Amino acid sequence: MSYPTPSEPTPAPSTSPAASAGAFAPPPGYAPAGAAPAPGGTRGGRNPWGLAAIISAAVLVLLLVLQLFVQVGILLSQTYDLFGPITGILGIVEGLVALVTVVLGLVGLFRRDRSPVLAAIALGAGGFALLSAVLWNVLYPLILSAA
Repeated sequence: MSYPTPSEPTPAPSTSPAASAGAFAPPPGYAPAGAAPAPGGTRGGRNPWGLAAIISAAVLVLLLVLQLFVQVGILLSQTYDLFGPITGILGIVEGLVALVTVVLGLVGLFRRDRSPVLAAIALGAGGFALLSAVLWNVLYPLILSAA
């Protein structure tokens, strides 16, 4: 079966009222003029929750880089008594931002008719950072105090 080229209009079926008015049927794959698109289908569209989650994950990465430079600065200045409190405060802030990232990622992941890609990426980054924050700020001091 061959399809007409765009320059050759396709005549409408003779049973439709539009055929008597001289109208033509749409090309294959297109809905007739004035018809609503089919409901459902693919998950697309922008996901504001996923976007918020990925922005939160970017803030989390910036906090991790900031913590690295702060720790190096403290070690180079040889004021070791500040190392624990500043690292602890930054760790708590990172843990809270990671928790926010996980929550936003979960909400964005389960939104209907929205793309889950950004939310899934942010959820993975936030989950990893949350696990890291818990291990570093809770278990590490416990292991050091037990030793």
